[in-house]
Parts: sequence; C-alpha cells; structure tokens
Amino acid sequence: MHAAREFMLLAGLGFFVAGLTTYLMTWILVVVHLRDHHPQERARIGGFMFTPRAFGWFLMRRYAALGDRSLNGLARLGAIGAWSIVLGILAVIASKVLG
Repeated sequence: MHAAREFMLLAGLGFFVAGLTTYLMTWILVVVHLRDHHPQERARIGGFMFTPRAFGWFLMRRYAALGDRSLNGLARLGAIGAWSIVLGILAVIASKVLG
C-alpha cells in the first residue's frame, strides 16, 4: 500500500507540474490571440490566468464556440494543461487518502 501511495503522489505531482507548465505557456499565446482577434471574449474572461472564469474557459472548451481554428489549436493545449492540473490534484488527494 505504501508503494501505491508514493506512486500516486509522484504521478500527481508530475501531472500537476506538466499541466501547470503547459497552461502557463499557452495562456500567454491565447491571451495575445484573443487581444488581437476577439477583444470582447478577452474582456469577458478577464486578464488573470488563474481566475475561475479563465480556468473554466479552458476546462469547458468555451474557445470552440468562437469558431477560430488558430485559437482552437492554441487553446486545446491549454485545456490539456488545465485538465492535467486537475488530474494531478486529484491524484495527490487520492495518495493522501491511501496513506
């Protein structure tokens, strides 16, 4: 049981760090694209990347409603990063429950 708990903890931290890195890198590119092509959407989701509205925008794939293929390509990576953050947190919580 101890090995499973350690594995879950390390896997969770790995998912969290990988997701956070992806999210941070793509957020900058997505914000610039929104500023240049969709200023009304940029104003709607706000400017800070860790607000619930901005994070949910990635998780719920709200970028797809804009119909911009370039934005979809950038934001899809950010959505993968956001889901990796969520999975990493859940794995860390599960490792705490196991221990």
